[in-house]
Amino acid sequence: MVKFLKNTVLVLIFSAVLFALIEVIVRQFFPQTVRTTYLVGETLGIKDPVTGHLNRPNTHAAVTAPEFSVEYIVDERGFRNASLDSRPSSEASATKVLLVGDSFVFGAANHFDDIWPELLANRFKQEGLDVEVINAGVPGFDTSQQVLYLERLFETYQPDIVLLTFLPNDLFANRPIQNVDGQDQARGDARAVVQTGGSKKSSFQSVTLLKRMMMGTDAAYRRLYLMTPRKAFFENPPSEKMETKADTTKDILMRAKQFTSQHGADFVVLSVPQLFQVLQKASGEVVPDVNPDLPDQMFEEFSSENEIDWIATLPVLAQNYVENKAELYYRFDGHLNAEGNRVVADIAYDALEPLVSNYSN
Repeated sequence: MVKFLKNTVLVLIFSAVLFALIEVIVRQFFPQTVRTTYLVGETLGIKDPVTGHLNRPNTHAAVTAPEFSVEYIVDERGFRNASLDSRPSSEASATKVLLVGDSFVFGAANHFDDIWPELLANRFKQEGLDVEVINAGVPGFDTSQQVLYLERLFETYQPDIVLLTFLPNDLFANRPIQNVDGQDQARGDARAVVQTGGSKKSSFQSVTLLKRMMMGTDAAYRRLYLMTPRKAFFENPPSEKMETKADTTKDILMRAKQFTSQHGADFVVLSVPQLFQVLQKASGEVVPDVNPDLPDQMFEEFSSENEIDWIATLPVLAQNYVENKAELYYRFDGHLNAEGNRVVADIAYDALEPLVSNYSN
């Protein structure tokens, strides 16, 4: 027994030393940290009593991660831009498109010229259409926060078209918009404005690297995803909690629809899937009780009944992945990459062009 215990202790010591050595090597040669350097300003987010948080105006930050290295510039309006100076407004006759959303609209993990709102603006220009695209994306926003921000911005920018982005995780984040001290609020706390990697990160960089390597293949990624609580987004039939959250989201969307209609603007919802949905749909594999199309299916009938243009990007993204085999997302970070942004920009253009043409005519 003494010999067994001694051998066990030796094995544990050897394992600990080996793990420590691997950790040192990873930190030295394959760092898994996300480093943010503020060139102007102190943080990317600022507290807001109504929405919880907003982009901090006049901020310039450089972010380096294993998958990308980018700079974020937020101008004086609180919008992501190519410089700290707000771009001049378009001619008064221009059709104005206001984009409200989260980090997928802000363009987290991507260079400014590669984000789909900027690609969309350039596409309108190339097609000879006089359109001003206003990117009001704020990382961390859910649908309720987007709608409150839309109501705040509307008077200033008077958009003709409002495009709101929806992601499946919004379902569980959304809360009813409530009146607190005479002011509509989504929540009173500020959250991290730009999150990279989220819960997938570990204090041990070697563990993070291992997770990243495991997520490198489609099959492994799908199976690992289905082991997380996010599987609930796509369980079919949906749980009672999912149904309740969907009803809350529908109420929020109806508020946005009614507001935009009262102000004479068109309202469009662009549904952007998570990477899991694209990989699962592209694989063609049937997993019992799991439906990657479920979030869109839950809202398409509702949207049709209430004259809301619901644009599901999942079918096109999945088909593009099947045909081109080009990555559309950063695997570990989870955001669209440059190619994914390009595909979404094309989808958004096809959806908005008929509406824009109506204003042009």
